[in-house]
Amino acid sequence: MQPLKMRPVLKEKVWGGCRLRDLLGKDAPDGRPTGESWELADHPHGTSVVADGDLAGRSLRQVLARHGEQVVGRELAAAGWARRFGLLVKFIDAEERLSVQVHPDDAYAARDVPGESGKTECWTVVAAEPDAWLVYGVNAGTTRAAFAAAVEDGDVESFLTRRKVKAGDFVWIPAGTLHAVGGGVLFAEVQQNSDLTYRVYDWNRVGLDGKPRALHVEQALAVINFSGEVPPPGGRGKTADETGLVIEHLVDCGAFSLSRLTLDRRPWAADTGGAFVALVVLDGSAHLSTGDGDLDLAAGDTVLVPADAGEYVFESPQGLKALIAAPPRKAPTR
Repeated sequence: MQPLKMRPVLKEKVWGGCRLRDLLGKDAPDGRPTGESWELADHPHGTSVVADGDLAGRSLRQVLARHGEQVVGRELAAAGWARRFGLLVKFIDAEERLSVQVHPDDAYAARDVPGESGKTECWTVVAAEPDAWLVYGVNAGTTRAAFAAAVEDGDVESFLTRRKVKAGDFVWIPAGTLHAVGGGVLFAEVQQNSDLTYRVYDWNRVGLDGKPRALHVEQALAVINFSGEVPPPGGRGKTADETGLVIEHLVDCGAFSLSRLTLDRRPWAADTGGAFVALVVLDGSAHLSTGDGDLDLAAGDTVLVPADAGEYVFESPQGLKALIAAPPRKAPTR
């Protein structure tokens, strides 16, 4: 199968902006707050569609139903990845603050919403305003009881740990980590295939319908990690550093693996290793070639390289920065 460039699902959000259109070329309506672009999605709340080629117009669900083993690989097809794709890839434009929220792990998700999975995720910042910040966890020593009382009293903000972010930063958010974004941040998100979010605080604002958005305090309190110990992402760090080539192996957890590629004016090739890879272009350009097809890449593109493609090659790269997401242990390291 040839590489599949995807057409995303765009989501209007009260906190969204216009950078998905202006910086990444998404077909978002002018004057509406577009917050999310679901780039590679196979979920009841949205499924991406093949943009061109022989399968143009077919949803990822349709492609997986007909060509599942070719796309995900024999081993992953046997493990159920063709029936429920394991990854969800997004671009997110947080023009305004995201709610203070948390995602559950697989066990809690299965009990609370049967058929849904937990949500471990990670962010790569594409652009950020000066002094942009995010919330990452609660202050050291905060107990569940103290935080519950703060929610009741409307004093959540004083318990939140904030940190500044800038373009290029990587943020690891395992299930149970309380988080938010302070606004002015565009980022790429790689996550488990889940849309399960528990809001605990929403900055006292109203939604697009003029009403306060729903909170999920009971569920949030049940899953927030108050220990301060965050499971590591499992990446190996910088695994290649040469003239024109840098590979950073960022994540290798039980849900997915992720590498970041920086490539300029030299070709680079890798092998799918019997599993798909998802290429998310953050900046620059290149020509992607496999034995079954080729296409041009530009910032904002997301491409699914099927398992049976084998070798894939980046040619004529110009300032390319891309994420390469894959199943566990499959993201490239060299």
